[in-house]
Amino acid sequence: MIRKILKFGFSTTTLNQEPKHRFSLFKLIAGAAIGVYGFDQGRKYREYLSNIFLSKEQLNDLALKNMIKSKDSQLIAHPINSVNNIKNKEKVVVVGGGIIGISQALKLLRMGYNVTVIEQANTVASECSAFNGNVFNPMYFLPLVTRDNLIYMIKNIFEKPELTTVRFNMNAFLEDNFIQWGINSLLLSMTDNAQIENSRKQLRIGSLTLQDIEKLKPTGLFKGHLIAKGQLGFFASDQKVNAYKDRLELLGIPHIKVESFEQIEQFTKTDLKTEPNLKLFNRFKKALILTTESNLETRDLTQSMLKYCQENFPNQFAIAFQTSAQNFVLDPDKNVKGIQTNKGIVLGDRFVICLAHKSKQLAQKLRLNLPIVPAKGWAMGRTAPENFNQTLVKEFTLNTPNYFATNLNGHLRLAGCAEVCNDTPSSDASSEWGAIQILNRFNEQNGFNFKMNDFTVRSCFRPLTPDDVAIISEVPGFKNVFINAGHGSRGMSYCFGAADIMSQVMEGSKEFEDYSVKRYYFI
Repeated sequence: MIRKILKFGFSTTTLNQEPKHRFSLFKLIAGAAIGVYGFDQGRKYREYLSNIFLSKEQLNDLALKNMIKSKDSQLIAHPINSVNNIKNKEKVVVVGGGIIGISQALKLLRMGYNVTVIEQANTVASECSAFNGNVFNPMYFLPLVTRDNLIYMIKNIFEKPELTTVRFNMNAFLEDNFIQWGINSLLLSMTDNAQIENSRKQLRIGSLTLQDIEKLKPTGLFKGHLIAKGQLGFFASDQKVNAYKDRLELLGIPHIKVESFEQIEQFTKTDLKTEPNLKLFNRFKKALILTTESNLETRDLTQSMLKYCQENFPNQFAIAFQTSAQNFVLDPDKNVKGIQTNKGIVLGDRFVICLAHKSKQLAQKLRLNLPIVPAKGWAMGRTAPENFNQTLVKEFTLNTPNYFATNLNGHLRLAGCAEVCNDTPSSDASSEWGAIQILNRFNEQNGFNFKMNDFTVRSCFRPLTPDDVAIISEVPGFKNVFINAGHGSRGMSYCFGAADIMSQVMEGSKEFEDYSVKRYYFI
């Protein structure tokens, strides 16, 4: 077939040139594509061969003796293997201790599995879950990856960063699988119908999250969380607010269109007529309230869930800190039996990868190009001053075209901006364009004069898929390895719904093919 394509080409006899002397553009493109494909297949094969392959006898010895010899090296079992496992129950190893990984562990424990979590840091919620905007928005349906946003991001490459809210950084081309991400974005996210379908997929996870939260509320996990009365969103034009409202109605999302400031006071049953509040409202005069949205502190909730797992499932749950996954351990039939870490092999029956955009590093070991890229975002926090008692941020999760703002239990958080880039860590997040723009716009729109050194500032890398819909999927070719990653900026808004879907996929459900990694091309 390849030979026929190359023979066909686009060559014609022009300018007295013989076809055999003319190397057509088509042949060049086809040859380059074949070369890239060959290189990619070779890389996949090398990555796969870097795993550890053991015989069944070696695996049995490793489980019994905690140590074996393989070729010229000595392999040891991780001490966590012998901790808290009920006999005759399957053991699931969850890789990653952020809010996605810990909520996944909790779901599986409730289903009766033994669960071991491995986390490379010395605490849970150390990366993207550690510090963010405290925004809980399970019904927020706008994908970041759309036709308009992609065009806007490309244009903004050539603009000053402080004049933008979303943009590409040229160093994104250095990120693994960026080309696959870009091609899939163009194929899956460029039409209005695609955006609507992607929104529906997001909302399904959000709806399941809300259902599971209701089941979990009696546990006390959400004490001190979810106290905002809704999300108050301001818009820059009538066209934007009306388009948003039409989409809300199409998707069946509860909302209230705000025509006057009195409506806001009636909704909250609070006197909010202060100069800063009126100034903000009069600046936009176009607003919507999403009644299901609220606020939630990601790190605190993750730590509370960890404690709950330890106290309520003492014989089924274990967690290994400062343990980083490196390779997989496979038997002669190419079944995954364990994960090689810096502290030894962690054995298990099933494996769930919950490492945000870094999930692709482990996925490559199983010949999978996971199309997830990091999107840098900024979050800023400080104690809310006393004069915040009557601000809109006290009552709502506040959303403007430039930032989100929340006030959870007297702690103010600002968050916003997105930059698709590689994951080079920030040396000083407070000096970067995203943090500067968020603070400047918040001060300007609300009448405050906060300084950057008033805040703790952090940037983090949100895992962005080509359609901004999470990957909740079996790894093709490996029936006991799964991925729960790519939730963008909505990890805490979708964590419980994603865990529910993942558990059903693990049980064999075919109902959630929309979240399968197989929806992507060139993986």
